[in-house]
Amino acid sequence: MFFADIIGQQAVRQRLIASAKEGRVSHALLFLGPEGSGNLPLALAFAQYMVCENRGESDSCGTCPSCVKMNKLVHPDVTFSFPVATRKNEKNDKPKSVDYVAEWRKAVLENPYLNYNEWVVQLDIENKQGIINVHEAADIVSRLSLTSVESPYRVVLIWYPERLNTTAANKLLKIIEEPPDNVFFFLVAEQFDLLLPTITSRTQLVKVNRIDSPDMIQALSVRHELNPSTARKLAHRADGNYYEAFAIAAA
Repeated sequence: MFFADIIGQQAVRQRLIASAKEGRVSHALLFLGPEGSGNLPLALAFAQYMVCENRGESDSCGTCPSCVKMNKLVHPDVTFSFPVATRKNEKNDKPKSVDYVAEWRKAVLENPYLNYNEWVVQLDIENKQGIINVHEAADIVSRLSLTSVESPYRVVLIWYPERLNTTAANKLLKIIEEPPDNVFFFLVAEQFDLLLPTITSRTQLVKVNRIDSPDMIQALSVRHELNPSTARKLAHRADGNYYEAFAIAAA
């Protein structure tokens, strides 16, 4: 994911890039923004920028081996964690993200502005609620005990940490507060009030606002080839939420 692919959010992009250039990236960042604002794309773009072997002034290079892998979400030093649950007829009583990472990659590559409800539908877990459980937390800790494979940095991106249960959160507290050298946690959340205070107190906030109307109109005009009038109407309906705008435009 490139910063250039993100709709708007120029100020946030510039702050993230500056922090990387100056070597002052917090060990745990909370990308907090409403649905469709671009908090996940920002976290993905920043992860790619961190592991890029030939960073540019305003974006990752896109051509080095690390960027090629990040564009497919398969970089070995970038770990993804997200809510899961056992599907019907499955016998896995300890579901982890790694069991469903192929489906998650596909969903995010199709639309990086993916929301939780759409993910649950694609995961096909019927009426269950996806969670990030203690087995997932243990898996993260175990993976971080290993050395990096290709990059000097490792990133653990936790999407929708609102779904961390208490046991899992408690298992992650120490490593989020004191991670191994050159390990960064990127937490991507929508609802601050659903996050455990013990988690938020250990992170630095990256506030992501709703997408500005001019940026939304431009994106709809270019990406969906809408005329200016239609793009303006759709941007007004979406109210800064590109997931909703995408869904309407694609219908």
